[in-house]
Amino acid sequence: MMKRFAIDLETPQNKMDSLHIFRMRLHLLIIMVKAKLKGYPVGELRKEAVLENAARLHQDLAKADIKFPGTRTSTHLFKERVRLLSVMATAIISDDYPLGIHRREAVLDNIEIIIETAFPKQDLPLFYEILMAA
Repeated sequence: MMKRFAIDLETPQNKMDSLHIFRMRLHLLIIMVKAKLKGYPVGELRKEAVLENAARLHQDLAKADIKFPGTRTSTHLFKERVRLLSVMATAIISDDYPLGIHRREAVLDNIEIIIETAFPKQDLPLFYEILMAA
């Protein structure tokens, strides 16, 4: 099942741009961090993909032209939250990261605020059958 982020690929004027790519990377990172926190296995390929995605999101934040009209979150604050998530994701995916209840809650709170801002009124489900395979 492919997810669309307000884009009609049939219409030529709606070609995928860097903001669409940014949102897809962010969506993937959120799903993978939530999956790790729920105890799904992280094999080497998935770990490498998450680490690369987190690093790329962190890089792309500097040049990302993100605007969320009608929200109470500023663009600067949103970027800082995504930057924090990318750092947290890198730590969480590593094997030797101690994840206590407070850190887990902080990560999940940060994710919920990012979702409310970047993906309003959208459910970001975990794909359980895919996540079971490491």
